[in-house]
Amino acid sequence: MHLLTLHLAVLALADSATTATRRRLRQQRTQHREAGLSTLEITILALGLFLIAGIAVAVLTGAVNSRLDRT
Repeated sequence: MHLLTLHLAVLALADSATTATRRRLRQQRTQHREAGLSTLEITILALGLFLIAGIAVAVLTGAVNSRLDRT
């Protein structure tokens, strides 16, 4: 009877440890996927920066041409 109780306790602890390990591995995989930027996100950021730079160049070019036309 004592061996059966001990066996059931060991099985319950092993199941608990297995469940905790699976949960921890699932969390690590989720965190790893969310850790960095994807290629699409980097591409969108780069295109946004190029767009801002292009607008800045157009504004500065317009301002310089306007100043030169006045004189």
